Amino acid sequence: MGILILTLTLAVATMTSGFDRGIDVSHHNGDVTWEKVKSTGIKFAVAKASEGNHMEDSKFVVNFNGMKKNGIQAGAYHYLRGGQTAESQVAKIKAVLQKVSFDPDKDVLVIDVEEKGNEKVSADQMAETLNAVLSALKATYKNLYIYCGPYYWEDKVSWRKYDFSQYKLWIAHYTQGSPRIPSTWKNKGYTWWQYSETGNVDGVKGNVDLNRSK
Repeated sequence: MGILILTLTLAVATMTSGFDRGIDVSHHNGDVTWEKVKSTGIKFAVAKASEGNHMEDSKFVVNFNGMKKNGIQAGAYHYLRGGQTAESQVAKIKAVLQKVSFDPDKDVLVIDVEEKGNEKVSADQMAETLNAVLSALKATYKNLYIYCGPYYWEDKVSWRKYDFSQYKLWIAHYTQGSPRIPSTWKNKGYTWWQYSETGNVDGVKGNVDLNRSK
C-alpha cells in the first residue's frame, strides 16, 4: 500500500510540476473559501455559469467574484445541451455573465461538451449546436475553450463538419500518462488538462476537479 501511495503521489507531482494548477467548481462544491484556494498556489479556476437555456448555477456569481477578488485567473463554463437551440443558450450565457465583471477579452469562457443530458442527441446535432453557439460568441468573447473527453468527442460529436480547432482545448482524461488528444487538436494539443476529479484543495470541501496548464 505504501508503494502504491508513493507511486500515485509521484505521478500527480509529475503532472503538476512546472505548470500552473487550476480547479473547476459548481454549486456541487458548496461554499468555496477563495482566499484559502489562492494560498495553495492555484493560478486559475473555472466556475459553472449556466446549462442549456434554463439553468444558472446558484454559486456562479459568488465563485466568480471570489476568484477575481483573490487574483486567480477566472473563467466561466456553460454546459451545452445539444437538443436546445443555440440562440436560447447564447442568450442564457450572456445574461448570466452580465451579473459579474466578466472581461470578454481576457476571462475564459468554456463550452462544456459531455454526454450526460445529451444521450438522445445525434452526433450531427451536437456538432451543429456547438458550432452555432461558438460562432455567436466568438465576436465578443476572445478566450473561448471547448471542454470534452477524448472518447465522447470522437464518437458522439461530428467534429469533422466544422473547424473546432480554432478554439482552445480543455481535455478531460484521468490517466497517469499523457492525455489522449482528439484528432481535432492533434497539431495544437491541449491548453488545459483536467487530470483528476477527486482532488483535495484547501478552501474546497470534499473532492474537486484538478487541472493543469500545458
